Amino acid sequence: MEAARPPQRRRRPRRGTVDKPVNGRLVRVSGVVVAPALLALLFSVSTPGTLPRPAIDPLFDATSAATIAGQLSTDFPGRVPGTEDAVAAARWYDQTVAAAGIRTETHSWREELPDLGEVELQNVVAVVPGRSAETVVVVAHRDNTGADGRFGDNASGTAALVELARGFGLRGGPTPAAVPQRTLVFVSTDAGAYGGAGAAHFARTSPYAEQALAVVVLDGIGGGGRPRIAFASDTPASPSRALVSTARARVADEAGVAPTLPSPVSQLVGLGVPLAIGEQGRFLDRGIAAITLTTTEPGEPRLPVGDPDAPLSAARLGQLGRAAEAVVTSVDESVGAAFRTPDSVFFGDRVASGWALRLTLVVLVAPFAVGVADLLARARRRGLAFRPAVRALRARLLLWAYGAILLWIGAVAGVLPTGADLPLPPYSESVLDHSGVGVAFLLVAFVAGWLVARRPLAAAGAVPSVEVRLSGHAVALTWLGMVAVSAAVAKPYALVFLLPSLYAWLWLPLQTRLAPAAGLYLVGLAGPALLLVALGVDLGLGPVDTLVYLAGLVTVGYVSIPAVLLAVAWLASASQLAALAFGRYAAYAGGVEPPPPGLVRGSVGAIARKVRERRYASAT
Repeated sequence: MEAARPPQRRRRPRRGTVDKPVNGRLVRVSGVVVAPALLALLFSVSTPGTLPRPAIDPLFDATSAATIAGQLSTDFPGRVPGTEDAVAAARWYDQTVAAAGIRTETHSWREELPDLGEVELQNVVAVVPGRSAETVVVVAHRDNTGADGRFGDNASGTAALVELARGFGLRGGPTPAAVPQRTLVFVSTDAGAYGGAGAAHFARTSPYAEQALAVVVLDGIGGGGRPRIAFASDTPASPSRALVSTARARVADEAGVAPTLPSPVSQLVGLGVPLAIGEQGRFLDRGIAAITLTTTEPGEPRLPVGDPDAPLSAARLGQLGRAAEAVVTSVDESVGAAFRTPDSVFFGDRVASGWALRLTLVVLVAPFAVGVADLLARARRRGLAFRPAVRALRARLLLWAYGAILLWIGAVAGVLPTGADLPLPPYSESVLDHSGVGVAFLLVAFVAGWLVARRPLAAAGAVPSVEVRLSGHAVALTWLGMVAVSAAVAKPYALVFLLPSLYAWLWLPLQTRLAPAAGLYLVGLAGPALLLVALGVDLGLGPVDTLVYLAGLVTVGYVSIPAVLLAVAWLASASQLAALAFGRYAAYAGGVEPPPPGLVRGSVGAIARKVRERRYASAT
């Protein structure tokens, strides 16, 4: 009688097999390359220098500035660009500053703005000559969104601009020794509440901007909130460390409290997807160091002067006015200072270098790339069929490209905004009062396209084999790796939003049950979720309005086409991996070779046949 065999333990799947296709040990070992980048990031953190405090105390008159702010809001309550009040307010600023003996210039041009169409805009520039052609620029927008508008009023900033111009003009008048070292330029811009069109025009066309050493923007400085320094940019750039540090010190001296800075997370999001509502972004985009002094928190409405819910704080206006004067004087008196605009992340009184951050983000892609390369090599050695998976990915890529085209169709139809390639005001009608019918039509058109694209992708009833699913994973993850490498080359900070999807979705081929696979997939969406939440908080918008706002940034051209292409490519891999994670994946056309013609190829073939038939009929 044969002896009973001892029970055998179930053998664990070997790494690199179909049952365990991802070599986790290889991924973990390759993660060693991240350590040097992290050390470089750690050693790049430094304390920026601060320019010396001016020898002369600021002379800013808070009472006079508060009177000017009240006069502007009372005499010209609705300063919407292109209206009579806007033109009268520009004339008022010109006459008020010129009365102090300061030379002024008015620059007019026409531009298309959201909600307003094409209007005539005016910048009024006041100049206090200095010993050098280099300039220090102070900017405040003069316009608002109307007498009843809850956003955009900047009477306090304009009043401070007038008071600063007067003060510096009197300094440099009778006493030659008091003439500033640099030329001081005080710019009252138009359309600051509509994307900063005036600041963009000045930065792009003015010779004073070409010689600018630094720019200080005053926006809503008469509120009762805590002082804040904003420095978001239209490009991955940051203001000079010395400028931020000096402004922080001067505000703390005058207000008795250190101003707040954007959080590190907000700064990373801003570097990954640059978006600057404030006018300083137009200057940073041109490589000019610029900051904004304000008392308004991101997403918080700024009520007009005189509104009982938001009375003007003369004390805060005086504090930030004196701080702005001290910053301008410190920059003016600096010797041999260079205010560059390297990308950086500020942590209170410390700052991390952008090159180290970018290096760290790029190196973090390496372990994922090694794991995917190993997965793809082993899948090829096993002879897996990749063509059906590639065709499935191509169909999803074309679907999302169709969705991007629908955005431009919506812009042509007037559903989404068009205009200058400037950031949309988050309070614009095209965002808050968008056409629900138009948006619904675009969604229906996209769903119709999805139904057409889904036909060859739908499962035929049979559960796909392990090999079919593995080829789908391998192709989607390889494409995701290509997207990550492209982002690392073109937009390194965009990896902040891609890295969660890389390392969560890399392990999807190991999951055979729905719950773990779905959980991993949702974790991979943390990057886009961070973007939407951060933008919604900064802009004060809900989820739907935030999505409409992002679509509007695309249609006005503020978001570049390469960024849109990267998003479309990522969505293609994300949708294929979603089908795999939730058990809805099938090989394209059931893996049939060659696959039957789809809608486009079938339509082209039918048209070609009709043309041939007509030619044959006419010939006979």
